Amino acid sequence: MRQRIFSFIALWSIIGISLLFLGVHAGIFLIALISLFTQLELYQLFEKMGLRPIKFIGLVGGSVISFGAYYLPGLNAGNDLFLLIFLLITLIIIRMDLQAGRLRSFMPTLFGLIYVPYLLHFLIKIVRMAEVSNYSSATGIFLTIWIIFVAKSTDIGGLIVGMRIGKTSLSVISPKKTYEGAAGGIFFAIMVGLLLLSLFKSHLPDGFSWWLSILIAIPIAIASIASDLVESAFKRQAGVKDSGNIIPGIGGFFDLSDSLILTAPLAYLLFKYTLF
Repeated sequence: MRQRIFSFIALWSIIGISLLFLGVHAGIFLIALISLFTQLELYQLFEKMGLRPIKFIGLVGGSVISFGAYYLPGLNAGNDLFLLIFLLITLIIIRMDLQAGRLRSFMPTLFGLIYVPYLLHFLIKIVRMAEVSNYSSATGIFLTIWIIFVAKSTDIGGLIVGMRIGKTSLSVISPKKTYEGAAGGIFFAIMVGLLLLSLFKSHLPDGFSWWLSILIAIPIAIASIASDLVESAFKRQAGVKDSGNIIPGIGGFFDLSDSLILTAPLAYLLFKYTLF
């Protein structure tokens, strides 16, 4: 637990300092970097399952999607770009697999591309959406940080409550997760979301009220739990405890970002149809 707390403080210190001196560009780079290493660790899990993703092609495509979501707004903020990359990589992989006589790399490579960089790039699209709606990049950064804090606080609240009163198992995939812990995590996420609203009033978009914060935090927290269970299923099938060991107390980048993958596109849609 001490290592987890130390890593949490260190990571947010790096993020805070980077945003302070480099602004939105630091945020884009950090999200793209986390996405890159998360995708790499997912490919490594696939390899432990006996699959053979073509890592280089998938990682290059994922990086283009991440950076293109912000720096290539003319391509429909990343959607057209993703379609182009998807088709190009599909053709390349099929050609390589057919030459080998079997389609052994097609599904794991493309799944890794879609599940990690494509879903996480919606965090970057939220920043771009705020700017297009005539808000400052600081507002977009705040909304992204709000999502991350709400999602990760679900993990923390679930852990604390689950350890104390958790009895009913939530899933066989992760036996330590309980319904009581999930409820505690959702409550904790709501409180953290409201706290951030009160601390950063100057960065709020119009209409982001306390009741809307609660309504958005609940599905975000639920998606966070589901996203975490998906990663647990991958690790369980690969026969590993953590996706990596680069971050003390946390594990790998996939362990760090797992709860954000499904929450990012959901948050984008919720913000789009309630705030923008």
